[in-house]
Amino acid sequence: MNFSEIQIIGEDEIFKGSKSKYVWLFGGIFIFLCFLAMHYSTYISFLFPISEGIPYSLISYIVVLSIGPFITLITSFDIVSSEIETGSVRYIISKVHRSSFILGKFFFLFLVFISVSTGIALMSLIYQYSEGSNAFQLKNIVLFWIFSSLYLGCFISIFLFISTLSVNNKISFTMSAVFLGILIFFFLQGHDNYLKYLTPFFYGVKNMEFMKNFPVGAGYLTVFESLFSMFLYMLVFLSMSLLAIKRRDL
Repeated sequence: MNFSEIQIIGEDEIFKGSKSKYVWLFGGIFIFLCFLAMHYSTYISFLFPISEGIPYSLISYIVVLSIGPFITLITSFDIVSSEIETGSVRYIISKVHRSSFILGKFFFLFLVFISVSTGIALMSLIYQYSEGSNAFQLKNIVLFWIFSSLYLGCFISIFLFISTLSVNNKISFTMSAVFLGILIFFFLQGHDNYLKYLTPFFYGVKNMEFMKNFPVGAGYLTVFESLFSMFLYMLVFLSMSLLAIKRRDL
């Protein structure tokens, strides 16, 4: 692994890669959907206490939880499999280490969705600020940005791993869609089922409680545990991607 190689792969994806415009397009669509949710949330303002105002960050987070996995699937499923299918991966790995190739791809996608989370967080900040100081809660915006970035990062690492295993885009898309369906099935099994711990959905939904009521005192430890769990989840699948690319006969 070489940091300069990772940077080269990442910059190539951002500025030269044919996939870059496609990824940024769906990132923009994602931001627009969150904007619509915040804009039209005034129609359900009666559901929230007048003194607290509309929780725009929470509304945005719900959109991220529900739509985010599908957006990341569309933008990530062919991130490696397209290179394998066309054979261009052979040229690339002759110039850089395989681990640098995978990490460069991951950080490209992660950077895009961190930017998306930042854009959504700024919109939430503007909406909350426009309602007055009583509704202005910067801490919720920060939590939203951190939780959303890690939540989307979990799915990026999952679909990157599947893409690394696949020989073409069709197989990668099918496997990614099936795996996402399995994760949804596991999550819907209920709170008494241990399978929920295997899904990013569980950790994402768990974080909603922190968005509603910012923890104080010992509650900070609970936030840290949640963040660490999501980071570990992402690290596990990223590690499996690195192992898979090293063992693949390309």
